[in-house]
Order: sequence, then C-alpha cells, then structure tokens
Amino acid sequence: MKFLRLAFYVLIAQLVLSGCAGEGVEETSSSSSSEINFDAYVGRNASTRSSITDIKFLQGSVWNAGFGVFARYNHIDGTISSLMDTEHVTWRENHWGYDHIRFWPSNGKVDFYAFAPYSPQVRMGSLPSELAGKADINSPNTYIDFPSNMSPVDLVWANQPKQTAPKSPNSKVQFKFKHALIRLGFDITANQVLEEKGAVITVDKVILYGANETSGIFLMGGHLNLKTGKWVPYDVTYDNKSIRWFYTWTPTGKVDGKDETLEEQQRKGPIYKLSAPQLDNKTFSIANEKDSYIFIIPQPMPANFNLKITYKVKQGNFVEDVTVYKDLLKVLPKDPFGVGGKAYTFHFKLSLDPVDFKVTTDVVSWGPVNDKTMPL
Repeated sequence: MKFLRLAFYVLIAQLVLSGCAGEGVEETSSSSSSEINFDAYVGRNASTRSSITDIKFLQGSVWNAGFGVFARYNHIDGTISSLMDTEHVTWRENHWGYDHIRFWPSNGKVDFYAFAPYSPQVRMGSLPSELAGKADINSPNTYIDFPSNMSPVDLVWANQPKQTAPKSPNSKVQFKFKHALIRLGFDITANQVLEEKGAVITVDKVILYGANETSGIFLMGGHLNLKTGKWVPYDVTYDNKSIRWFYTWTPTGKVDGKDETLEEQQRKGPIYKLSAPQLDNKTFSIANEKDSYIFIIPQPMPANFNLKITYKVKQGNFVEDVTVYKDLLKVLPKDPFGVGGKAYTFHFKLSLDPVDFKVTTDVVSWGPVNDKTMPL
C-alpha cells in the first residue's frame, strides 16, 4: 500500500463531511443540521519521511493528501453496519469535506476511527486466519494492515466510539491523533578540541544492521487495532512477510553515487540522507536529515542491532580513515521497542581513536503531552 509521506503540526480543523447516506443505514436524517462534523488534533511532532511539516501539505491537491475515516453504526437491535469505509477527507478551498454525505442516525451509536497518511487500499476488519488467535476479543474487527516496507512513514491513528447525534448542528466529533510507531534518529558530534584546531571530519556512511552488514534488524509490518492502538506483527513464517531492513545514511542519500530502485529499497532498506557531509569549526553536529528517520512498529527487542560509521579525519597534512562499530543493544533500556509513541535519538561521538567512540541514547514520549521535547 502507498501511504502519503507527510508531516503534521498541531492541527485544529473542522471537517464538514458531505455526500449521500450509505445503503443499509435506515435510521438517518436528511436534515442538513444532522451532518457529521469533526475536529482533529495532532501533536506537533507527528513527523514522517517528508520535508514538508506544515498544514499546507495536508491541505494540498496531491491525490493522497488528507486522511481516511471509518465509521461503524451500532443499531438499537444490536447489529452493526458500515457508515464510512476509508472515507477520504480533503481540504476544499476553505473547508474540509468528502464525496459521500453521511448523516447522524436518529438513534443508536456510531464508532469512528481514523488514520493518516491516507491510502485508498486500507481496509479495516479482522486479522488474517493465521493470526486470528492473537486478536483482541473485545475488538476483533478494527484492524488495519500496515506493511511498512512498502510505506515507511509515521502512521497516526485516532478514534471516537459510541457517538450519538448532537443536539447542536455545530457539534463535532473530536479526533486526537496518536503516533502508532516508534521513531529512531541520531546525531553525530566530535571532540570540539579537534575542530578548534582545524580538524575536518568527513562522514562517509552510517549503517544500522542486524547479524551482519547486509542483514536486517526490525519486523517490518503488522496489523494495528484502531480501537486500542495495539499491534499484532506479521507472522514471520507466512507469505514472505519476514522482510527486515538494514539502513544506510550517506551525505547525498546515495551509495557510490547511485540511486537504488524502489524495488531494491523495499527489499533491503532505503538509502537515507545525512544533514551535512562533515564536522568542522562551523558545523558541530550531523544528524539524519529530517525526512530520514526510521519508523518501526512496536515489537520485541531484536536479536541483533549494530552500528557502523566510516569517516575520514583531516588535519593539515594528516589524513586518516576510521571505521567504528558498536553493539547498540548495550546502550538501550530493557525492552525498548515494545510501545509505540516513543522517539529515540542516538548520540554518536567520534574521535581519532575508534576505541574511544561513544554512544548514548535519549528516549522521550512522542506525542502532544511532551511535544516540546522533540523539536523537528
């Protein structure tokens, strides 16, 4: 599935939904005052692999701008029918809207679910048969499939269950989006004394890998429950969905000056870009570019998580090529990747001596409550 690579800042948007009532929903009103309205709020740090981080992109004209909405109508007789399915909400000149009007039922309740970035292929339902035993018994039919090797983005989700027809036509269902994934990034610094003495450190390549330099690290996809926010990872034994990536960053976002095909990237991992090529007396830090974070589904600690950095130190006529390695499992807290909505930043400090290479890590909650702790 193709997800739009976009980013959100705090978004407060009234979504006035318009279109015609769906089949099988008999208890609805045609009064315009009964149209379903929304407010949507998203933490300012909801970033994705996109360099656009403001609402202008969300309101843009690209085919997959906006977000998707599901609605399930709980009839008074206990049956459930679909009121919305992957409904595409977009910005329309001066308001939010969509193509199929939905009205509040005159009785019963409606459960709303939303996700972003938008993709028309997303369907909400039960887990596949090979994973059915892992379904939440209280919400077995609210899962969406997320193959992140096809769409390595920051997936956000929201819901509002048990909503009833409002008494005021201006009342809105409020979506407060949450991060479904874990974000990983890094920065690179060096001994400032070296830089003050005219040393220049050119970073050639940063690689995160598993058991070896061409083996992957993380489970790449799973099924997200839009009611609970819990994940069920793919069963690694079926349908070749045990793909795991290794990750490479270079100054240009290319390897040996070459672009890899989308198929190659989906198979082994994309080539990301560094924010700068070198450390010197003017550039004291290099990081992953803001569109070059890693986003992973919550999962158990990987069996292997290793780092390799190759760089060159030049000071006057002195030039030295240096390669450093680090087992990142040794600097992580216990079970670090079990819960979504966290952001990790690894701090790599380089030196002339590979043995003196240092790594530390920070982790913060990545959401509206602590959104000032992780500026983009």
